[in-house]
Amino acid sequence: MTRITLAGALAGALFVCPAFAQDGAAPAAPSAAPPAQAPSPAPLVRVEPFAQIVGGAKVDTLIQGPTEQREARASAIAVSAFGLRGQIGDLVSFVSEIMANGGSIANPPSSLHGSSAWEGQAALQVRRQLVRVTSGPWMFEGGRIIDEASVNFTSAHVMDTLAQDTAVRDPFLYSGFNMGNGLRGTYVPIRGLRVGLTFTAGNPVATTASLQVGGSFPPFDRFYLQPYQAVKQNPNNYPDDTFHIMLLAPSLLYTSSVFDAQAEFQGFVVDTNTSRRDDDNIRGYNLRANARLKLLDDTIAPFANVALERNDTVLPTDSTKLAVDKYTGLTWGAGVDVNYAHPYAGRRNGIGAQYDRVQYQVGSGNITNLHYVNVGTTYWLNDRTALGARVAVWLRNDVGVHDEGEKSLLLTIRILL
Repeated sequence: MTRITLAGALAGALFVCPAFAQDGAAPAAPSAAPPAQAPSPAPLVRVEPFAQIVGGAKVDTLIQGPTEQREARASAIAVSAFGLRGQIGDLVSFVSEIMANGGSIANPPSSLHGSSAWEGQAALQVRRQLVRVTSGPWMFEGGRIIDEASVNFTSAHVMDTLAQDTAVRDPFLYSGFNMGNGLRGTYVPIRGLRVGLTFTAGNPVATTASLQVGGSFPPFDRFYLQPYQAVKQNPNNYPDDTFHIMLLAPSLLYTSSVFDAQAEFQGFVVDTNTSRRDDDNIRGYNLRANARLKLLDDTIAPFANVALERNDTVLPTDSTKLAVDKYTGLTWGAGVDVNYAHPYAGRRNGIGAQYDRVQYQVGSGNITNLHYVNVGTTYWLNDRTALGARVAVWLRNDVGVHDEGEKSLLLTIRILL
């Protein structure tokens, strides 16, 4: 069979055309239409689901005053975080994450006692929802983000509840952990070093960094509780929208095979009533630093965290005016992981322990002392499934007041997909 190409067929058609015989000379070739340009290929899109699912049991024994009669309890716990992440072309990626938590926080603090309804888990919360653009040494993201420099170094063996229990979560919040609606960018000037800048703004309920702002806001212990309590009263479950917070945080992050460190300055301003201009704003700052060693191929990993926070307070009789006294909070802690086996890539069997302390006061007033102790172990059944066991204690022991707190034993099974 004879093979005829498109170019050959076109040449044959021109050769037999009668116009070639005119005046004994070949005429000029007819003008050809410009070649059609192929459409630009659509960017490659990759989408993958992910999930972290935790089930287990938690036994709580309360530390309380001699006249209190609160009982111990045992609870079956269930926590999960799930969503989608993916890549669009070479530059753009995204994350969309939801959490089904283990229960709301009461006063005194307690968690993971369950919050289900007949139809299913009722306590859903929106976590990361972000779009990220990365080009060479530059990274920029926007949405509901987590400021990486605001995350304390923590033992890998005490994260069995995805940081949803009091003894792990509270030190994060007091030290200025920032997950909220905002913008974040980083730049890599040299290998291992990143320079970052984070901006979060909106209602104080839209960012976790607002919980570090201390000092009473009558009739509440902290100003954050005022917009938060409106969530239960509003038929749309919205917070009090007369409150507003802005936070700007430059940071430095360094990572190497044996040493990690990060430092950040968080400056913030809180407007407690955006419907008037004659009220005073609450201003403050938080200085944070974290360091971690990774010795013997991450077999031994000691770490330490410190955060110093200071902000204005309002008058007890007039929340629109600032008081002379300042709120000062100091959060510090340290711990170590000892990993006796590395059975799977990125997974460690081991034991971890950490201690965190929170101290805060207004002016020269009474000092509040909070202590958090966690000792846990992890054993990986395979590269996706881990067993965990942990003893956790939190304690408040202010001068002149009886101690209160909680001692817990947690047993969990966790899946990472």
